[in-house]
Amino acid sequence: MSIELWSVFVTGIMMWVSIAVQQFQLDIKAGIGYALSNRDTAAPDSAVQDRMMRAVRNQADVAAVWIPLVVVQQFLDVSSALTYWPAVAVIVSRLLYFPLYAIGAVPFRSLSWGLFFAAAPVFAYGVYSGLGAAP
Repeated sequence: MSIELWSVFVTGIMMWVSIAVQQFQLDIKAGIGYALSNRDTAAPDSAVQDRMMRAVRNQADVAAVWIPLVVVQQFLDVSSALTYWPAVAVIVSRLLYFPLYAIGAVPFRSLSWGLFFAAAPVFAYGVYSGLGAAP
């Protein structure tokens, strides 16, 4: 499997892990009864839970951007250093982002997010230039 596909796999796994950890934390805070309910009432306030919810949403946002880029790259069979290294950066970013966000490591989680934010356009350019379309 290519590193680009590994980046999709890691993105998906970290999305699942983020949801699972966030839900487990909610179960601890609000109780199993709340988890099994219709959730018609708001969950108890928790700074950690709020952070985890934002981190889960970020994982979903990243997946919505990254996965289509890799699908196009794989479909067009374009691969170069401009797709390889951004894929590595996304793997590192996704592995670090949720734990750093969950514990509140503000500057480091922002750097992790920034790593993805920089990698996506480089990857897109790598696909574009691999088609011979770039100057």
